[in-house]
Amino acid sequence: MGTKENLIKIKEQIDNLSVKIIAVTKYASQNQIIEAYNLGIRDFGESYLQDALEKISKKSQYENLNDLINWHFIGRLQKNKVKQIIGIFCLIHSVDSLELAELINKVANGNKLVQDILLQVNISEEETKAGFSQQGLKDSFGELINLPNIRIKGLMTIAPKTEDKQLIRKCFIELSNLKEELNKNFMTDIKELSMGMTSDYKIALECGTTMVRIGKGLFKD
Repeated sequence: MGTKENLIKIKEQIDNLSVKIIAVTKYASQNQIIEAYNLGIRDFGESYLQDALEKISKKSQYENLNDLINWHFIGRLQKNKVKQIIGIFCLIHSVDSLELAELINKVANGNKLVQDILLQVNISEEETKAGFSQQGLKDSFGELINLPNIRIKGLMTIAPKTEDKQLIRKCFIELSNLKEELNKNFMTDIKELSMGMTSDYKIALECGTTMVRIGKGLFKD
């Protein structure tokens, strides 16, 4: 199947129109990005800064002034790359520490803007994954919400690579519950949950995700 057929299939499975499809372009050609754009996709995600900057530089091929693309940074963000990323991406999904958030806040302040972010949580507590622990985020959240040049839109997680659907579901439910707990305890109203990729987005949909990050499932032939 091509991009069009894949997108139709994905949309059939997403009956909640408020769930946003982030088209992950890691393996996509420029022609596939253009095709997805022409099919109505306006949110694209990249994990690697240089690849993203190259693709963004070609935006005139598929973007007009009345219908702009939203680029999301979804990969691990190194501190030495922060100056290059601020203001370019509508949303950074992968803010995994208070220290990184403070640096983003400082750079955004210098650029006189407010950067939208998600806080990455390592719900599965895997050593190979980045992210706040649940308790670590609770301990830091008061400081995070007081940083004036970042806007916390929600939380993000990556489920473990496993065939155990119950374990994946547990991971997603815990992130959703954590969001509600933070909102209650800190009187905030963060709304977004970025969880679910090609292999597990159907489970994420059942658990209240508001964003799914889909690459191979959209662009594979």
